[in-house]
Amino acid sequence: MDDDGSPNERGVHRVQHDLSSDRSLSTTVTVAVADMAGVEPSDIPEQLYDVIDPEALDRLFESRDDGSPRRGGRLSFTLHGHHVTVRGDGEVAVQPGLARIKQLGGNLLVVGSVPDTVVDAASTPLLGETTRNRTRVFALHDRSVATARSRLSMAGTVGEDAHIIDYHADSRSANAESTVQVGPTVERVDGDIDDFRDEIRAVIRRLDAERGGFDPAELRFCFDTLLPLVEAHDEAMVDAFLGPICEAVKDVSGMAHYVLPIERDAPQVQAIASKFDAVVELQAGDTGPEQRWHLRETDFTTEWFDL
Repeated sequence: MDDDGSPNERGVHRVQHDLSSDRSLSTTVTVAVADMAGVEPSDIPEQLYDVIDPEALDRLFESRDDGSPRRGGRLSFTLHGHHVTVRGDGEVAVQPGLARIKQLGGNLLVVGSVPDTVVDAASTPLLGETTRNRTRVFALHDRSVATARSRLSMAGTVGEDAHIIDYHADSRSANAESTVQVGPTVERVDGDIDDFRDEIRAVIRRLDAERGGFDPAELRFCFDTLLPLVEAHDEAMVDAFLGPICEAVKDVSGMAHYVLPIERDAPQVQAIASKFDAVVELQAGDTGPEQRWHLRETDFTTEWFDL
């Protein structure tokens, strides 16, 4: 987001509304959102009046009584899964909610009872493209370090920009892999689940300090998997574990995804879904792996699309 609170330029559709014309500002907004979504205005199921009073919007930015324009002011709202910002000079900026999360960062819950290959296909791009400077952190809960190494390799990195935090409820499982040292830094966590949480937060803070502060979405964090956590602990314990980690990610404008390989309608998913900016649902489609995003802030669900 820019300093004035308007959306960043990347992935933003901007149009200029003529405040002196007979066309209503609400019409310009609806058409701009439809253009960004690639649909006809009549195809948007959610009407503008469902989220804001169109007449109030028109009045807010209409000329003053003496005919002079209202140059100041800004109003933001969501429509059809898009963030809309209207400025006092008539500029309308539209940004898809999905693009906004990918650009500015957030916490994503990745769900679906799918093979590991489908999870790999979804997780790898979320670790960030190699053409940009990223720092990648993997937190493993009862998973093999090889899982992280393989996925990081798919993302094009196995070097100093990658860090693995390894935790096993049974410490003997961790010790079995203690001799493997090639590749990213691996930090073993002994103790209980609280120690695991605290180590994740400490690593994120340390890396942020070393970088002099992360740019938005520069930190990419993957937690694989939440399944042992939700199976072994009650909702209060899960909340106490996830809440501080999600906040640590947001504090550095990072982008994190947490793998929970069960169906979206499972009680364990429903209990924690509200903690995340989006739930990414996976399925093994007829033509290959597919995903659809459920965006919390805009209360919008995308269509299924290829991974």
